[in-house]
Amino acid sequence: MRLQVVLMAVLVGSGVTASGGEPTHTAAAGGKAQEGTVDPRADAALRRMSDYVGSLQSFRVDTNTVDDKVATDGQKIEEVQQSKVTVKRPGELRVERVSPAGRAIFIDNGKQFSLYNKDKNVYATHAAPATLDEALEMARTRLHIDAPAGDLILPDSYSTLIDGTVTGRYIGLEPIEGVMAHHLAFTKKNTDWQIWIKDGPEAVPLRFVITSKDMPGQPKFTAELRRWQANVPVAANEFAFTPPQGAQRVDLTRRQAQR
Repeated sequence: MRLQVVLMAVLVGSGVTASGGEPTHTAAAGGKAQEGTVDPRADAALRRMSDYVGSLQSFRVDTNTVDDKVATDGQKIEEVQQSKVTVKRPGELRVERVSPAGRAIFIDNGKQFSLYNKDKNVYATHAAPATLDEALEMARTRLHIDAPAGDLILPDSYSTLIDGTVTGRYIGLEPIEGVMAHHLAFTKKNTDWQIWIKDGPEAVPLRFVITSKDMPGQPKFTAELRRWQANVPVAANEFAFTPPQGAQRVDLTRRQAQR
């Protein structure tokens, strides 16, 4: 079993950095942006989201993700995953995930990563930094794990999301799950991404789409974020992990080195 793939997928989204086609909106929908410019309305909405989510001391959110897989004949196959995410700042994260790879639980208690696959009864652990931004950065640089939608839960998601932006457009208000949301569209050198942010004071992300123009078939990653619960009580034992009886331990770092 490739535990590193499960860990990639369980961090609020997909097992791979997804990518796909270019935005279909034209100048008639939000205006045409010139290269190197970001619409001030898009910039302000993204900052509001970052400030609001970053200010939350704890939250819960359910995520549904769809990750395009490109077959050898070019057909796109959608892989669907569901997760329940709990965050307690500065450095505690719990994700319960169901996907084609099985049922998995990922826990970061600010000291240790713990990953358990219920169906295979295997687990892995690894030392973790004290904060979520450090933990996600470590996962990327040292364990070669990427979690595209993980950027949305950082204390300063704005800086990460806006880095390398070529253009940013404000598309307009659109309905998402019965509420209105600000639709923003950004381009970078090799990727396009879109985000829908709830209108009003609770500026949470509701939908997130990443596309990359440099991957064969241009697959797409989509995350739907639902049932946000802000500043909810979170028990300490939600971030504790004890291996179930008979569970087999796997060395995650060693498996990464053998890839």
